[in-house]
Amino acid sequence: MDSIDRALLNAIQDRFPIAVHPYQILGQTVGTTEDDAFRRIQRLRQEGIIRRLGGVFDSRRLGYYSTLCAGKVPEEKISILAKLLEGIPGVTHNYIRNHEYNVWFTLIARSQTVVESILQHIREVIGVADVFSLPATRLFKINVNFDFDLSDEESLSEEGIDTLGEGNLRGAQKENVSSYDLTNEDIALIRVLQGNLPDSPTPFTILAENLQWPVEKVISCANHLLNAEVTRRFGAVLRHQKAGFVANAMGVWQVDPERAAEVGEIMARFKEVSHCYQRPTLPDWPYNLFTMIHGRTAEDCGEVMEKISLATGITTYSMLFSTAELKKSSMQYFLEDETN
Repeated sequence: MDSIDRALLNAIQDRFPIAVHPYQILGQTVGTTEDDAFRRIQRLRQEGIIRRLGGVFDSRRLGYYSTLCAGKVPEEKISILAKLLEGIPGVTHNYIRNHEYNVWFTLIARSQTVVESILQHIREVIGVADVFSLPATRLFKINVNFDFDLSDEESLSEEGIDTLGEGNLRGAQKENVSSYDLTNEDIALIRVLQGNLPDSPTPFTILAENLQWPVEKVISCANHLLNAEVTRRFGAVLRHQKAGFVANAMGVWQVDPERAAEVGEIMARFKEVSHCYQRPTLPDWPYNLFTMIHGRTAEDCGEVMEKISLATGITTYSMLFSTAELKKSSMQYFLEDETN
């Protein structure tokens, strides 16, 4: 990648222009032409650095319920669980981590009741009772942006890996986010924006043709969803390993509940921290603050954990690394409605 590639990646991660000619705007932003900006981004998509280009939505604003699940699963049952989770659309990520709680997966469904029903089914199928839901009770940071240091083409800044920049912290510190009153047209648009943008210099025109809407209406409604914080961000989702950010760790912290808000705010300020949440504890899991930390090596992640410990005074913590990625996908909302 050269400096223009890096500038484009910085520009499109959370602010891909919602306009008739988005690549013209991007070209002007980074000092190149519309055609060159389009060709470069298409190449980055083909190379797999850009995993998806489209909308990322706040499940809570859409009326969905999301949670992080942890399980103690015997090794001989992991393949059974992996196959089961692969077939559940609401499971978007599934990792094996180096801990007694070795299986971690995200689950999104239309309600908490549905989530609990799915979890109970999972427990019964694999014959393991120790599968638990740990929903976020407070969000301090979610930042899916990689920051590419344009001053040195051989080096990458680890700021904001695998989550958002300042513009994407709109949901931070919100404990009770209400669902948005979506119209049928909103839902129709969300269904297409959550996928990959068409490979076209005028992608919103293609979407408008598919929806049989005027392109001005697509652009207006898409911007409205963004301003209403239904769309958390509109841009590129990157494969962090291919982008040069190879190591990531889930850092978990045991924090006095009375200090959780204060400590979470401090943790969220670290540029290497992409996600920071408060979650429930379990009898044998005392950690209530979760941070996702990214770097080029495991040692980098460990150094960040030490810096966070010094900054917060929290000394009881653990660092979990992924040993296998079993599933990684984007949630597809409202698709079940199409068959009803």
